[in-house]
Amino acid sequence: MLARTVTRIAPKKNARALGTLMNMFQTSKMPKVPLDEPMMGEPAKAATSVVPTDAPAITTLPNGIRVVTVDDKQAISAVGVVVESGSRFEDETTAGSSLVLEKLALGPTANHTSLAMNRALDGMGTQLQVQASRELTTYSAEVIRTDVPAMLEILGEAISSPQINSWDVNAVKKSLSEQVGELADMVDENVVSDFAHAAAFTNTPLSLPTTPTKMIVEGINSEAVKGFFEKHYTAPSIVISCVGAEHDAVVEAADKYFGKIGGEKVAAPPAKYQGGDVRPYGYGGDGMAHVALSFESVNWTDKALAAVSVLQMMMGGGGSFSAGGPGKGMYTRLYEKVLNRYPFVQSATCSQSIYSDTGLFTLYGISDPQYANNLVAVLVEQATAMAGPVDAQELARAKNLVKSYVLMHLESRIYLQDDLGRSVISFNEVKSADTLCKEIDAVTAKDVQDVAARLLSSPLSLAAIGDVSGIPQRDVVARQITA
Repeated sequence: MLARTVTRIAPKKNARALGTLMNMFQTSKMPKVPLDEPMMGEPAKAATSVVPTDAPAITTLPNGIRVVTVDDKQAISAVGVVVESGSRFEDETTAGSSLVLEKLALGPTANHTSLAMNRALDGMGTQLQVQASRELTTYSAEVIRTDVPAMLEILGEAISSPQINSWDVNAVKKSLSEQVGELADMVDENVVSDFAHAAAFTNTPLSLPTTPTKMIVEGINSEAVKGFFEKHYTAPSIVISCVGAEHDAVVEAADKYFGKIGGEKVAAPPAKYQGGDVRPYGYGGDGMAHVALSFESVNWTDKALAAVSVLQMMMGGGGSFSAGGPGKGMYTRLYEKVLNRYPFVQSATCSQSIYSDTGLFTLYGISDPQYANNLVAVLVEQATAMAGPVDAQELARAKNLVKSYVLMHLESRIYLQDDLGRSVISFNEVKSADTLCKEIDAVTAKDVQDVAARLLSSPLSLAAIGDVSGIPQRDVVARQITA
């Protein structure tokens, strides 16, 4: 065996050596260079932003499709399509159609096989991202600038002439069935949001889930999906958005590949917020208690939109094992007054869903089942406090967080492209970052208190998932909030 020699340094000698080293640095004649000044011989460089400053250009094609672009003069472009269609537009016969269309985005079309569509994307070195939500379905991809027309051709094929076959739909149903079991075992925020909507908008299309359930998957059929597509994927419901290309070139390609799409715009079924109590059976395999308290919130065009966004950031929250760091919201109310005070709370977050005519504001917490009743009490306490005094420092911090969120997302080309399409769908215009920041800066403490009181005046919606037998009924919880 080899003997290992360990050299030990006497504590006094070690301390003396460290002191000598520190003294050497302190007495060094090396120049101290300030970090806020440019290096000698190097010209100062002005800070630059990747957020485009040019106003977006918007054109409406003869068939009613709108095209919105911003050219940032970069070599990479983001291009996509936003369709005003989602689970809110479904009914009992077409439920699940949006999920199927999301999965079949690169399925066969009238002119190309699914293999050809995927090979075309591979040739451009990109992937198509598709997401179906309640009111919108979005398609987006990043490509080299010169490939924008080719990407629009693929999108045009996928959206104008998909071949919805029974065997493809059955394959999607099989895939969705596998997800049903996974979602039941591992409840995530999307599942909780679905049940919160089910409680808030009972028996209305806005209560239909965006995640697959057993009942919905079993009822899906190709004819219903095809009928849903033909009714809702119409020209007035489509917006093409692009970042990183000349507007006229995008309009020309859009007219070429989307110009034959017709149809009339179908209005979304009216939302009716009611408030309710939902406790689904068969969910919660993770062994935790999930509780969501929700209230009716504002819509996209409401004047209180900036105020409720500030309120959401002020509430903040996260998980008990978050590492923290800049921008993580460690000084928000749900962190300071819940996660830092109550060890039994595994997670506490605040979220909101905004739609064309309504919204949903939710406080969501997770704990062990034995503390579920305590979790409800903590969430009730924080909900009630929303309409109370607002500290000047927390207001300023929340406003800065909202502005940071807006500006950081606009620095991402793919997020900016998506935002352009959503803005045209919602407002028929695109607000500049400067305008949005001014609206946020104008929010006062009274604005936050007023919008919080408005939220709390709506009927409470309660969604409880997992082992929640100890949680009181909705009416009991609601009286605690209004007391």
